[in-house]
Amino acid sequence: MDIVIKTTSRILFPFMLLFGVYLAFHGHLSPGGGFPAGAVMGTAFVLLLIAFREKDIEKKLPEWKIADFKSIISLALVFMVLGEFYLREKILLHQRLFDLWSGGETLILNILGSIVVASAIIIIAYSFMKEEWKGIQ
Repeated sequence: MDIVIKTTSRILFPFMLLFGVYLAFHGHLSPGGGFPAGAVMGTAFVLLLIAFREKDIEKKLPEWKIADFKSIISLALVFMVLGEFYLREKILLHQRLFDLWSGGETLILNILGSIVVASAIIIIAYSFMKEEWKGIQ
């Protein structure tokens, strides 16, 4: 790709990740949440996938690491949902209105959910890009 596209994607990447993290952390207090935050963070990685070559990406971000990370986070998300289901009465006693933790465990669920969504988007885009790279070579 062109040097302008590579430079622009390097500049935009941290800001897109930061905005995704912001959406995940404030999703229970304002519009946003796990899915939009994950979509923004996943799009940041897809931007890098489009801008750079296969060798650069394969060295820094192998597909198997993303898949393993997604599996671990998905398992943590399942345990978090089950734990919240069984401990609902104890969790409700500690919530205060208009507090950062006013949503209870929703903040943690937003963060875990956003990571799952972002890694799924990255895996899908990475799979498509690998097929395109095979056709070019």
